[in-house]
Amino acid sequence: MPAFDFLQFTEGAYSDVAIHLVPTGQRGSGAGGALWSMSNVTTSYKLGTILKRPGYEQIGDALQANKAITGMHNFRQSASVQKMLATVNDSTDDDTQLFYSTGGAWTEIGQAETDWANKANINIEFADMADYCYMVGWGSTDGFVTPASLTGTTFSTSTNVTSMPNAKYIRRYRDRIYIGNTDIGGTATPFRVYYSTIPVSGAITWETDINFFDVDYSEEITGLGENWDRLMVFTEYSAYMVTGVNPLVRKKVWDVGCSNHRTIKNSGQYMIWANRDGVWLSQGGSFPKNVAGRVLDFVRFADPTTFFAEVVDEQYHLYVDAVTVNGISYTNCSIVLDIPTLTWHIHEYADDFEMMAKFYSSGEDQLWLGTDDGEVMRLGKYTDSTLLTDDDGSKIDSSFQTAAMDFGAPSSEKIWNKIFAYADRAMGLKLKARVVDANNQGVSQWRALGELSKYVNEFQVLTEPGHFLQLQGVESGSNKYWSFYGFTVDADVDVPQSK
Repeated sequence: MPAFDFLQFTEGAYSDVAIHLVPTGQRGSGAGGALWSMSNVTTSYKLGTILKRPGYEQIGDALQANKAITGMHNFRQSASVQKMLATVNDSTDDDTQLFYSTGGAWTEIGQAETDWANKANINIEFADMADYCYMVGWGSTDGFVTPASLTGTTFSTSTNVTSMPNAKYIRRYRDRIYIGNTDIGGTATPFRVYYSTIPVSGAITWETDINFFDVDYSEEITGLGENWDRLMVFTEYSAYMVTGVNPLVRKKVWDVGCSNHRTIKNSGQYMIWANRDGVWLSQGGSFPKNVAGRVLDFVRFADPTTFFAEVVDEQYHLYVDAVTVNGISYTNCSIVLDIPTLTWHIHEYADDFEMMAKFYSSGEDQLWLGTDDGEVMRLGKYTDSTLLTDDDGSKIDSSFQTAAMDFGAPSSEKIWNKIFAYADRAMGLKLKARVVDANNQGVSQWRALGELSKYVNEFQVLTEPGHFLQLQGVESGSNKYWSFYGFTVDADVDVPQSK
């Protein structure tokens, strides 16, 4: 009765191939194992181990009950002064409000609601420079908001923003503020970028007759990015690279566009963004690499124009919302790229999120998430002193499915004798199994093996013989995270075919 060991789960999600082609991680194969489906688990925190993700907690009270968060930004005014900014409609969906938090309760900056009256459902975008945060925004119904600046808690639509054009997108590059997809007095220039003067004692001006450039007259700008001492200007199908101002050098570098400005994020040398073709990673030189391959259907079957993202701890969290992949429906879903390993894992949340932003606290970066009902959450970490075990009071459903394993002999029928499962933290994890056999030419129903309760768990396989075996792990509740190392299958191969 030979034993087959599967102890190398390092490759994350593999949803883009047939179930029998997913790497199994069988010892001696020379390859790491992957998961055909996964929800609320990761394989990149401790390589080779499948872990349930931590939960999240609410930050302060709701900014405005039952109103979606429309913008979030960590305004780092100085090394010692920072605050998270967030925008949300007022209670009657007439105006846009601006709130701030330093890690706890939310406080409204009332002048914003006055200056942004009659402007609701606005996507507010932010950029920092020289003690000021600059804000622009647009909504499909109410159009553009008046550009604004903020220092401390002083909100203004005149300080440093007089004559500043309306815009959908904003980014700091070198010592200037750049805005893209613009409008002056109702005359839209969606292909144009304006830029400010260099600050003098913190003050900037806008010389709109000379300080601008156009990148395309047939496609509107869909986002701005900055890295490698370059400004990146994206349209739906193209990317332009801008260097300096005097002289200003711009050139089209790739026929790869961006579907949503809010997906453009940096992680060190990398810029990452998304469009309908996938998730792109660039170091600024050669053609960018599409790294979405293993989870590409999560992009194809969702709407990338609504995606948004953030990078925390070298992980790119891309929120794709509701999507169905390989017949499995995912709700409130983020696909998460672990940048060092270029592997993916999948999160599903109890809440529907509208925004993400990184917040710095006590030497650590945190991922904050704004909901569709006016609340803001903090996603927990394994390193938290108090581990978060639920999603703001809601249980976490965690699961994974392995490949259809053939044990090196797909044409041979096997008899499954025992399975030994290994977990240093069992925490309620249950295992199930199913097979593919020659008689029904299909996949059988899942059959329970049992619940893990110790480091080495032995189960009898109560299922029929077959050609392929697949395992599933499930757990639902508010237990602390479980940690699963893998399993050994005791099986007889090359047995006589069933009659």
